[in-house]
Amino acid sequence: MSARRACPSFLINNSILFDIGPGSLRNLRISNVDSNNIHSLFISHTHADHIADLIPFLWAIQIDGRREELTVYGPPGFKEIFHKLIECTYTPPTFFEFPLSVQELNFEDKVDNVSTCATNHSIPTLAFRVDSDARSFCYSADTTYSSAIVRLAENADMLLHEATFLQDQAAIADLTRHSTATTAGQVAREAGAKRLVLFHVPPPNGDREREFSAEASAAYGGRSILCVDMEQFEF
Repeated sequence: MSARRACPSFLINNSILFDIGPGSLRNLRISNVDSNNIHSLFISHTHADHIADLIPFLWAIQIDGRREELTVYGPPGFKEIFHKLIECTYTPPTFFEFPLSVQELNFEDKVDNVSTCATNHSIPTLAFRVDSDARSFCYSADTTYSSAIVRLAENADMLLHEATFLQDQAAIADLTRHSTATTAGQVAREAGAKRLVLFHVPPPNGDREREFSAEASAAYGGRSILCVDMEQFEF
């Protein structure tokens, strides 16, 4: 998270939320999102930058008076982490009055129109694809190059792919199991994705943002853009 960007969180069709990193709850409030319309929250993995606003979000919607059911999905091992978060935040077991379901997904599981695969990250991590009304969206989550994500994103109308580093930082990308902008462009090209949007640029690279789009576009063979907080896309 930086002064300009919160950590990852993406809302699809005002009803499906992917990840909820620090700053996400504030952005949802600023955007006047009706949280009652969110029926599913998919957590890609349990690194803090993708999950830290989970418990604050659940508290907020309870205080708002939510009554609709919410299902929170996560990767293998997620339930244990969730219960530890509940415990360490001293959340009373009976605090949530709305129906709350917490479920783990195995890699390549499918929930309604949401498909998944495993990424190549440092801990178990899910990538996601949404197919809706003959349109498709794919979210890579955190990963190095992944042939599984290439398959998941095949012909997607929009691929949202992680790009944490630039090509001159490839060594640290490999060490931390993150992607360069070039990797993101390669995956989008191989998948035949119609649009490429980048995310996950860390604060130290904030002054090199134009380089991300340039490197990804060169590998992709088309235009790529770097998303900003509360930006809206049609796909």
